[in-house]
Amino acid sequence: MRTRREINSAEWFGEVPDGWNMVPLPRLFMSSKGMTVTRADLVDEGAPVVNYAQVHSKLNNRFGIHEELIKHVPTGMVPKGLKYSEKGSFIFACTSEDLAGCGDCIYNDSKRPVNPGGDTLLLSPVDEVENKYLAYLFSTDMWRWQIRRDLIDVKVFHVNQGNLHETYVTVPPCDVQRRIVSYLDERCAAIDDDVKKRQKVIERLKEYKKSLIAHAVTKGLDPTAEMKDSDIKWVDQIPSNWQTSKLKALFQITKRIAGVEGLTVLSITQDGIRPKDFSTGKGQFAETYSHYQLVHPGDFAMNHMDLLTGWVDISRYEGVTSPDYRVFSARDLAVSNPSYYLYLFQMCYLNRVFFGSANGVADKGRMRLQTNAFNNFVVPLPPLEEQKRIAAYLDERCVAIDEAISRQEQLIEKLGEYRKSVIHHAVTGEIDCTEA
Repeated sequence: MRTRREINSAEWFGEVPDGWNMVPLPRLFMSSKGMTVTRADLVDEGAPVVNYAQVHSKLNNRFGIHEELIKHVPTGMVPKGLKYSEKGSFIFACTSEDLAGCGDCIYNDSKRPVNPGGDTLLLSPVDEVENKYLAYLFSTDMWRWQIRRDLIDVKVFHVNQGNLHETYVTVPPCDVQRRIVSYLDERCAAIDDDVKKRQKVIERLKEYKKSLIAHAVTKGLDPTAEMKDSDIKWVDQIPSNWQTSKLKALFQITKRIAGVEGLTVLSITQDGIRPKDFSTGKGQFAETYSHYQLVHPGDFAMNHMDLLTGWVDISRYEGVTSPDYRVFSARDLAVSNPSYYLYLFQMCYLNRVFFGSANGVADKGRMRLQTNAFNNFVVPLPPLEEQKRIAAYLDERCVAIDEAISRQEQLIEKLGEYRKSVIHHAVTGEIDCTEA
């Protein structure tokens, strides 16, 4: 008689093809916990280790261990008797910030031993087997449903040994497994190559956009314009009818503390200024937002505390943002056009122009543009009408580029869905991989 768990597990798969078995996971694997590893424990050389963060990494394709995912700890730190990951084993992440990450794992496809690190579970094969078929199976939402159904919707989701032990896997005959793996390796490789090509197109479009903006905001739109030497250290020449100015002459920094709760909290992201989404549970939360500073529509707001990941935008919203950020506005709209200077400021982030005036070390910490450096930062000052023409030109050109990027991203998303569909149909036996 089948157990209730087995009967319920059959729901995720449906009808099992002839010759296939539904097997409880503990029959195939022994599970063990990884060792405790913190970021401070990591060294350049030593015992190889994979933490839960590497399992969740975008570099993890779940069908092998990418070299960059392997970290190291001192050899003496590895506990005696710790079971390491060997060929055919899996390292599962025990925690996830969202339900989609529950069930994320890394498949060890090599003979290189790797230690399971912090917040991970190791599944070691009972017999010496080729488990790449299961690597494909574990990547499907169909199989992961067994794990996710028992998890509670909290800020952090936890996957434990019990969750994995109560799952079932479908096991075709060995020759069928090999055909499925061969088929999926070929099909997925073709899809991945297509994705890489489209990602390269996106990279080229983004680079073109960066160069287009940089040229327009520093050289103008007239290729025949007479040029002159600039007194700006990051610009060699500007059109002869342009001036230069320090930012403090063009913009005024404001610091208006809200003093009350209940206002829209605004986040400065690299996608622009957005109302903070509290439903995701992601990001940092303040005990009170009454000490946050007011932002009005039309105000500039910038994260000057981290020039590597920060951004600047013009707000379309009434709300509040972190007191650590910089809020400022144009002193005189008859002199400076906000749209032109938004392009210039964003270009300074993308091309790391601000780095020349910032404090900090780029590869070791945050690069910050302090108030004095911001105020004394020298920028081009074209005639107002030319500022407007440049902004209008970039609006039109950048929209076209962004639409082209969006089309490629949509195609990549569709390819990702198609890839998932191909894997699903193969590991369920819905297609005959000998004839497909």
